[in-house]
Amino acid sequence: MRVAWLVMASACSFSTTIGTGDGEAIDAPGIDDGRIGDVAHVPAAVEDAFAATASVTIGNATIQTRSAGTAPMIDVALPTGASLTSSPQDDSSGRELAILEVGDLTVTGTLLVRGTRPLVIIARGSITVTGAIDGSAVKGVPGAGGYDPKAGPGKGGNGADDAASFDDSGGGGGGFGTAGSEGQASGPTAAGSAGASYGMDLLRLEGGSGGGDMSPSCPNNVAGAGGGAIQLYARGAITIDGVVMVNGGGGDGGLVCPSLGLGTSGAGGGSGGAIYVQAASVTGSGLLLAQGGAGGGGSDFNNSTPGGDGANGSAMIAAALGGTGPGTGIGGEVNAGANGGFRDAPPSTHVALSGANFGNGGGGGGGVGRIVIRAATSTVATSPTPATLAP
Repeated sequence: MRVAWLVMASACSFSTTIGTGDGEAIDAPGIDDGRIGDVAHVPAAVEDAFAATASVTIGNATIQTRSAGTAPMIDVALPTGASLTSSPQDDSSGRELAILEVGDLTVTGTLLVRGTRPLVIIARGSITVTGAIDGSAVKGVPGAGGYDPKAGPGKGGNGADDAASFDDSGGGGGGFGTAGSEGQASGPTAAGSAGASYGMDLLRLEGGSGGGDMSPSCPNNVAGAGGGAIQLYARGAITIDGVVMVNGGGGDGGLVCPSLGLGTSGAGGGSGGAIYVQAASVTGSGLLLAQGGAGGGGSDFNNSTPGGDGANGSAMIAAALGGTGPGTGIGGEVNAGANGGFRDAPPSTHVALSGANFGNGGGGGGGVGRIVIRAATSTVATSPTPATLAP
């Protein structure tokens, strides 16, 4: 992978005209003699060995990228001339990649992507998505290449409790493209910290970070996980009329935990993940989404009322809504979870609970992830706004 430089996201476009070997001129990122070009994050040896020729249409299917030492899997048969393999990243500190190699790819249904490795799809020709490629987290289950709850470079801080008043603060939201938001403080108990941003320009392909835990920690109730990481490379065009999404997971709401005999605060939402796109053009009426998951609402122990779960990142351009809270602040404050971040809006913030016995704060919202587009032209709607790199 060669180093690209950052340019303005919408004001500029670039076009490189080269020959395909048969006299036809095309616009493409770094193509030479009909071979695939420089694919970000992918070692040169993988690029040089690329031999896929098959046109592949996928309806509903699941790719398990799995973890290092185990082969990635897809639950439909790939034709001869297409393959699903694994490879280290250019950046040796990054997680291994799962790589789907095809001649052309069309996704008409929902292609779910799960596992530890990020997914890279490389097409000799074009990629068309009329359905969905979904590498999003679902509650505490990360998307492919995303981080678990309470994990990742931008993990949210865990909620805390005060032994005297039993006031519990909410877990913080995970960060990535932007910071998450803090959990809700309660009386003398400080909020779970907001997860920090990281990964500028996606020089390493990785997913989003998880939110912080509720307090006290209750078995089987967890924070939101981070959205996954998906990269699309096409020697020709990429058309998105459906959706590619790597949203963060919602944090669980607080509850009266039977094993503890206590009420709990809400858990933080996970951050959105990463989408990295390289093609001659990226067009269509669809969406690229890397939005944050919402925080869970705090419980009310005195009334045995649980808080609602935070929503997973939305499948449209919108904030994931924080879980409902019954309200336990003596000043009338509400202990709902914070909304997740979307587009250029950060996750919402809380007003601290003024303090009351068993006051349980809501969880923080997850920040947005990162989207990078390297193309001569790009018209697809995104959330968040992408960085655009020279092709």
